Amino acid sequence: MLERNTPACQIAAATDTGRRRQSNQDRYLINEILGLVVLADGMGGHNSGELAAQLATERVAASITQNVTGSATAPFDQLREALLEANASILSRAAEEDNKGMGTTAIAALIRDNKLTAGHVGDSRLYCFRAGELEQLTRDHSMLQDLIDKGFYTERDSRSTGIGHIVTRSLGTQATVEIDCVECSLQEGDVLLFCSDGLSDLVDDWLITDTLNECCGDLSLTCKKLITHANRNGGSDNITVILARYGS
Repeated sequence: MLERNTPACQIAAATDTGRRRQSNQDRYLINEILGLVVLADGMGGHNSGELAAQLATERVAASITQNVTGSATAPFDQLREALLEANASILSRAAEEDNKGMGTTAIAALIRDNKLTAGHVGDSRLYCFRAGELEQLTRDHSMLQDLIDKGFYTERDSRSTGIGHIVTRSLGTQATVEIDCVECSLQEGDVLLFCSDGLSDLVDDWLITDTLNECCGDLSLTCKKLITHANRNGGSDNITVILARYGS
């Protein structure tokens, strides 16, 4: 469990192995000075998923740190470059026999002044909770989302399809990868929720919303409650939750 205060945000985070996995391949990083939040959900056997996620968080942080001083580069361009550097780093290590096939999802966000800028790849998610309502800001890069977009399933019935989460984009699996951008202005009291699919697959948006409405005055407690919900619903994957409240 982690809780920090940045100049613009109060941030809390927690991660859990879940009930069925033997190791935790999720990784997250928070740099309050840079206003940087990174979440990665690794994929791969043995320790490779953990390695891919660790490389992603470290490479993104190093790139943003290196480029931030005196830089006139737009925030998303900084994030895009950082994620592409992470992709190259993971791809290089994935050439090793023990790490073949490894990769990771990733969300990297900068919170500066009253603006959120994020880049993302895969099916880890970013939501904004504002005035009691939850809005998903990212779109999953997954086979299931593609089928929803084509009209084969609705959002409501997609959970019962039995289709596993097969991601269509990730870091470390292709030489090039498209990074999607999210940008929005923040209002006093907004809460940003970053999570791996260990939460979003198992906890409906209505329950996430109810939990945030009930106890988001205490961000650390809210992280714990959301993880508890996921574990009660099976805990089939690693679960990582990061909450960032904007404003004083």
